[in-house]
Amino acid sequence: MTNTPSTDTSERSENSLYFIVWVWLVVLLAVGLSLFGLPIPRQVAVALIFSVAAIKAALVLRNYMHLKHEHFLIYLIVLVPLLFFLGFALALVPDLVFRHAM
Repeated sequence: MTNTPSTDTSERSENSLYFIVWVWLVVLLAVGLSLFGLPIPRQVAVALIFSVAAIKAALVLRNYMHLKHEHFLIYLIVLVPLLFFLGFALALVPDLVFRHAM
């Protein structure tokens, strides 16, 4: 079995894409770890760390799990439960606030 030039080129470009994504993941890891050393409030640091983690998760999902080639329905399968979770969490906020206020 011989490699044709077109498949060899596509394999190289895919491997270089994996390497570029890996570099971004390492850079985002360094950014997340360095946020602890900055003189910012703890709540802001935690929010930024979670934001960096969400970006890293999106990179892994799109590139390593090949979700960028999937149809829109797969995104809805993930999005709908996430929206339910956010809705239920926001619905509990008044209970938590008023319980501690008494």
